[in-house]
Amino acid sequence: MRAFLKSFVLGAAVTLSGSAAFAADDDFPRKPVSMIVAYSPGGGTDTAARILANYMDKHLGQRMIIRNKPGAGGQVGFSELARADNDGYTIGFINVPSIFLVKMMRDNVPFEMSDFEPIGNIQLDPVVLTVPADSPYNTFEEFVTAAKAEPGALTVGGDGPQSNNQLQLVVAEDALEMDVNFVPFSGSGPAITATLGNQVDASIPSASSAASQVTEGRLKALAVFASQRYPYLPDVPTVAEATGVDVKNIGAAMRGVAVPKGIDPERKAVLEAAFRDVVNDPEFIAHIERLGLPLAYMTADEFGSYLSEAEAEISGYIELLK
Repeated sequence: MRAFLKSFVLGAAVTLSGSAAFAADDDFPRKPVSMIVAYSPGGGTDTAARILANYMDKHLGQRMIIRNKPGAGGQVGFSELARADNDGYTIGFINVPSIFLVKMMRDNVPFEMSDFEPIGNIQLDPVVLTVPADSPYNTFEEFVTAAKAEPGALTVGGDGPQSNNQLQLVVAEDALEMDVNFVPFSGSGPAITATLGNQVDASIPSASSAASQVTEGRLKALAVFASQRYPYLPDVPTVAEATGVDVKNIGAAMRGVAVPKGIDPERKAVLEAAFRDVVNDPEFIAHIERLGLPLAYMTADEFGSYLSEAEAEISGYIELLK
């Protein structure tokens, strides 16, 4: 994971013209492409997908239709993508680490990671620790000190159970030798609402979900679980800056695009080129930045390597979630 989490902004742009995307296969695509989103409408993944869809026609030559298939923490949608025809007309978001947690924490999950071929990663959304504006804790160090003084007394809300948020929290507890009480909610939004209402002492949502509440002064963000500061909350330190301890930023939500295995290589190349074009489109970049959604583009090969590293690393922390 270390090689690919160097920045939350786009790296060197790989600019391919729209016409280049069609060079590999003049007949593809001849109809709209469906994108499976394994979560409900209105969430972070759905929002990212719909913004992509606004620009896909321009670069792919066909519309991209969003198909929400929520359920079982993403398992329903991931399974449907794995079973879909591999003709290039069905693609989908695979969310890391959520897809690994589904696979590693449950029995009889009807897909393998080998059922997917990566197209590219689009987004990285780290986890932050937030507290109410009137919380007595003004720094992450103060929060950790309090958690150590009364093990299990502080409550921390987050998406869960067995989510990327809870994974990040248990990794932090292990590294910082503290103990808090995790309270699961149905998403980052409800966890933030509970924090605003002082129903929990803190929450550990995705950074994009909390950014507006922080900038408007309703929440305090004490630290971000990332290798460097979150660009939309530049005054919030990383956990390493706040504590001097290297806590693995393993809970960051990666939103990457994949297709069912066995797709024709020429069709796969068309899709790869179209997504590269979109993430380098100035209008798309301006749109995504207005919403505070951090881009972290990876090519298909880079994303594939990242998936292999992430799977191995996450497996080492599964016992902490049980």
